[in-house]
This record gives sequence, C-alpha cells and structure tokens, in this order.
Amino acid sequence: MKEDSKGYTIDELMAVLMAREVNNNDVMIVGVATPMVWSAFTLAKLTHAPNAIFHYIMGNTFVFEPRQVSLLYHEMNTKNAYRFQDSGECTLESLPSDRLTTIEFFRPAQIDQYGNTNNICIGDWNKPKIRLPGCAGIADFSMFYSRGSFLYTPRHDKKRFVPKVDFISGVGFKDGKRSICGGRGPQSIITNLAYLDFEGKSKRMRLSSLHPNVDIEKLKESTGFELVIPNKKKETKPPTEKELKLLRTKVDPLSIRKLEVLTGKEREELLRVIVNEELSMKKRIPNLISP
Repeated sequence: MKEDSKGYTIDELMAVLMAREVNNNDVMIVGVATPMVWSAFTLAKLTHAPNAIFHYIMGNTFVFEPRQVSLLYHEMNTKNAYRFQDSGECTLESLPSDRLTTIEFFRPAQIDQYGNTNNICIGDWNKPKIRLPGCAGIADFSMFYSRGSFLYTPRHDKKRFVPKVDFISGVGFKDGKRSICGGRGPQSIITNLAYLDFEGKSKRMRLSSLHPNVDIEKLKESTGFELVIPNKKKETKPPTEKELKLLRTKVDPLSIRKLEVLTGKEREELLRVIVNEELSMKKRIPNLISP
C-alpha cells in the first residue's frame, strides 16, 4: 500500500486515531483477527497510556507488557500474563469499577445512523444471503460498557453504512435513546474517510472530522443515510512523526495491521511475506518493546 501525499497510509492513520481513544486507566480488550486494534492499543501504551492493561481474548489473559504485533504467535505474547481470566469475568469486574474502564473496538458489517450494528447476517435472518461471524461479546460492550463502544471500518461504503441494519447484534442509540442497561452507547466510528461521532440530542451519526484529501461529497456518496454535517468542517489531525516511527519500527514492523485494509492479490502477497518472516524467527515470542 502506497503512502499518500501526506506521507502515511490509511491503516496508519486509522491505527493512530484508534490509539488516541485510549485512556491511561483503560483495560484494552484485543479481539480476534483485529491486528489494527492490537497495533493501536500497543501504540497507546507506548505513548500516552503507559498504565493501560491489555486483555487478550485469544488466551484470556491480562497483560501489562506491550509486545510486537504478531500473526502466528498471537497467544505467545501473553508469556508474562499476570492473570488468566475469561471475557465474562473481565466485563463483570471492570464495569462497576471506580478505577478501571474498558475499551474495545468492533468492526461491524453494517451500521445505521444511530450506531446499531449487525454482525449476524445479510438479508432475512430466516434465509440469509450471507452468514456473518456472529455476536460474541458485542452485546456486552454495546449495552453495558461505561466508556461506551468504539467502532471502525477500513471500507466506508453504502454496503456498511445502511438506513436499516438487517439484524441488530450491537445496540447503538436504538430509536435515538441510550441503552436502558446503563452503557454510554457508541462513541465514535473511525473509517478510511472520516472520524465520526454522534450528535448529543438526536444521537444521529455526525461528521467530526474529514480525513486529509477526502472530499465531503465522497463521504456523502459513500453513506447510505444522511449524516449530521456541521457548518464548520474540521480536518482530521494526522499522525505525528513519533507515532508513525513507533508504529512502523516497534509496534508492527511486519505491517500486519494492513491485512484489514488490503484485499485480493495484495492481501495474499502480504500474508505470504508475514508468514515467511515469522516462520524464520528463532525466538517465537513477540518482542517486548518500549518507547
């Protein structure tokens, strides 16, 4: 993937924006097949959130140490885990806490203007056109988390941003209202075109900032419903030199995060390179890293 005229790629911009959402007291939940999220959380740990804790779904562990993003040896990064625990326990213990908060990013297949998401099926549930991976813990973090839910997608188009989702597996602001379970609801959506949030009163999806070199008409044409567009439009703050250097040289030098962005032959070729690089490693535990 080539750099744009600004000197960074879209996966780098998205990872940096996701990292900036992390607070220093967060439990950062790293899910399955989300290397961009792992990259973002590790970057946050190395920059502004040194006390944040990783919770890896793969391995069900709490980990303090930041390690290099890996594809083949994901579970090996928990070598010095200080506690083994399942996701349900993590949720139950963290949510009522006065000190710990929980942040998790989810990549939905469909999302509507109120942040309701679908990861179950495309088409009628009784006879779907496509069966999607499923809900897993999405219902928990979308309804209960005190920090709210955080969303991302590297493909901002009308297939994903739809007037009505085919199935609600992640609760947003249903009918424009917060969940009765006490969660704050969706906070932001980071895409390849823009940083989006939700308008305070109506709870409709709103443009917060447009990425550099993205035209407002392109954003509108790629969204299947009408966004709230402020009169004064802001441009997304680009990655700093420090953020890019850490991301490229320490956090994810194999560019595993790009697997979420690329498709077809490009993705296949990168996957081959990553696998060969990791198979050639003598030490098959991801490198411990520091700023």
